[in-house]
Amino acid sequence: MIYKDFAYIYDKLMYDLDYEKIYKFIMWVLDNKSLEPTNILEMAVGTGNLTEKLVKDFKVDGFDLSDDMLSVCQNKINSKNLNLFKQNMVGFKAPRNYDAIFCVGDSLNYILDKGDVSKALESAFKYLNKDGILVCDFNTVYKFKSIPPVTVDEVEDIFYVWENIFDENNKVNTYGVNFFVEYDFNKYERFYEEHRERAYSVDEIKNILSEIGFKDIEFYDDYEDKGINDNTSRYTVIARR
Repeated sequence: MIYKDFAYIYDKLMYDLDYEKIYKFIMWVLDNKSLEPTNILEMAVGTGNLTEKLVKDFKVDGFDLSDDMLSVCQNKINSKNLNLFKQNMVGFKAPRNYDAIFCVGDSLNYILDKGDVSKALESAFKYLNKDGILVCDFNTVYKFKSIPPVTVDEVEDIFYVWENIFDENNKVNTYGVNFFVEYDFNKYERFYEEHRERAYSVDEIKNILSEIGFKDIEFYDDYEDKGINDNTSRYTVIARR
């Protein structure tokens, strides 16, 4: 999945994803695990909404598969603590080992093959230092089934029609979005994006992580200090190498 035009309007549309909450949870995790990282890797940085918070405290390497996302991220963040590079999450390679690796915003759901999810998490394990921490998240079946079939909304100069189809047999959710972006007064440019995400159960991810060799595996409801339940839309995973 390669973001193109979407990269340049991403921040306007993701107003409901609370990166400050994610950042505070991550800091709580590091403190709770008595970890003082000297370097961090962020997988699938996107436009850098979490990254710009992390670089204030840590040296951060970050990667994404999209050139456009990386360009937006680089232009947004001017910090000597940031090093960006292009990689696929599946079987990624990194320039060094890390004390902590983060992958947020349901990025791993975009990997539709379970074996490829395992490869991505194997790479995370490989590049973590001993006792290093992985924090990642996944959207759930509950969330995909709860999204209305059609959503129409307007954000600033963007009008969009969002169609949602969930294949319960394969646990794959398809988002089809028609965007109408105002480029001049009452003049709009239309483009279409189709995104697909697969839901993975807690047991599936726990088994993958355990088989890889992760320990102290914990699950939380979104980025809050509480357990998951049947109505959890996103669960957060913490695991130690």
